[in-house]
Amino acid sequence: MDKQILIEEGNYLTVFIPATTKALVFRVKARANRGFEQIYYGPLPFKKDERLPTYEGGSVTVPEDGVIPARSYNSVGKSFPLADAIDPGDMWYLTEEEYRDRLFHVIQEITPDFLRVDVQIPVGVAQYRFQKNKLVIGVDKDFGFSRGKIEMIHSPGIRCGYRWGNDTNVDLRTAVKFTYAEYIIEIPKDADTIFNILTRKIQKLLGFPANSQL
Repeated sequence: MDKQILIEEGNYLTVFIPATTKALVFRVKARANRGFEQIYYGPLPFKKDERLPTYEGGSVTVPEDGVIPARSYNSVGKSFPLADAIDPGDMWYLTEEEYRDRLFHVIQEITPDFLRVDVQIPVGVAQYRFQKNKLVIGVDKDFGFSRGKIEMIHSPGIRCGYRWGNDTNVDLRTAVKFTYAEYIIEIPKDADTIFNILTRKIQKLLGFPANSQL
């Protein structure tokens, strides 16, 4: 793992999926965007006049593009538009048919850095739970979210939606920076190698802790 917390070529990436208690193992053959790993994207994708729910149970109108109103959050995950991408409405989406050898490793850093953030996988499906399925948690609850930063692996054919929450009493202008890698990957073919990676016998194993999600 390099100083940007991205995987170096020749090393392994493991992605743990809590819902299935399974892990996927990949070998990073190359990083397609080496040397240009940062994108200063601009404001979060809030649009003027859209309505957002509030923590008090009502709703509020977004006053300007990129502004998240006081005490509000988006209930359905949003993606990041990018003109001329495979899907112009979702810059991190890859088609399963054409890009099965690619993964995006994305670290999202938000300004202001105290905004709440979580992710839905796929869009509209909450991922975070407390006491098995007793409570569904996230930015709209009292806990179950990050602040200012979130790390995600974007796999082909899977759409992720992000949610943000502003629990202050002032409207906030936002911005986001991405540190990312576009990995060219392969699946290790040797069963012993996969076993040794998952049991951490291979010391150069590089990946995510058990609470990370695909």
